Amino acid sequence: MYVLVILMMILSKIKQIMIKIIKNPIILIDGSFYFYRAYYAYPSLSNSLGEPTGAIYGMLKMLRNLLVQYESTHIGIIFDSKEKTFRHYLFDKYKSNRPIMPDDLRLQIKPLYNMLKTIGLPFFMVPKVEADDVIGTLALESDRANRSVLISTGDKDMAQLVTRNIAIYDTIQNIVLGPKEIHHKYGVPPELIIDYLALMGDASDNVPGVPGIGKKTAKILLQNFFGLNALYNNLDKISKLKFYGSRSISEKLYQHKEIAYLSLKLVKIKTNVKLNFSYADLIVFKSDINQLKKMFIKYEFNNLLQDFFIKYLAYS
Repeated sequence: MYVLVILMMILSKIKQIMIKIIKNPIILIDGSFYFYRAYYAYPSLSNSLGEPTGAIYGMLKMLRNLLVQYESTHIGIIFDSKEKTFRHYLFDKYKSNRPIMPDDLRLQIKPLYNMLKTIGLPFFMVPKVEADDVIGTLALESDRANRSVLISTGDKDMAQLVTRNIAIYDTIQNIVLGPKEIHHKYGVPPELIIDYLALMGDASDNVPGVPGIGKKTAKILLQNFFGLNALYNNLDKISKLKFYGSRSISEKLYQHKEIAYLSLKLVKIKTNVKLNFSYADLIVFKSDINQLKKMFIKYEFNNLLQDFFIKYLAYS
């Protein structure tokens, strides 16, 4: 019992330190990820008028939980562009495996935007640019200004952005990932994440990768050769590595070099997107309380109404 008490005290202290480190961070939220996750993770709800509301309800709960846990004066919710991006022109099968947005989810987009605006949360969509690239640009801009950044997403591509000032909030596991945590999770540091994904591919975005190379092999290769360029400059040395199938890996890499470098371009997040706003513009506005109550009543978020106002707006 005494050991358990001591352990709890240590964990509490660690949590206090973490909260102190990321106090008032710039929070960048992958809005498209949140929206889809809310749609599939929460019940398919509708109000008495038959309007679908489940994704809106779920996303508001996710946002409230995050914003209560990490109070911040600067927040940006970024959504993917509707148009094709440069990655689609590099590889016409990019994200081609993803199903078309369900009609009942599409109907919730405009009401969600109205809800976010009323709450006072800044949200953006840049034409012909993915949310990842907007977030990457804002995150690096903030990092250069020595501002702490918390990126909330479930997309493993974002791990490449992590620095001492930039952390990932894993919404699925409810943990914060800095450089050490990224290294522990993937077996490679943040600066090698794009090489890691280029080798093994990314099924969620239909990024091909090198056939025959999975997580384990990609990790071993990058632990021995620092990046894709170093790997291709030392193909003759791969067979000397002591892991199953090492003798055939150099041949696979040689045969699929073009695919490997194409995959690298697809997974690399752009951090120099031209934006007409900056991290300094991500200021949380004052909520329109009366209008927000009307909207919550319209969509029949009865339980969320009290919970949201007490737990989030009390902090805003």
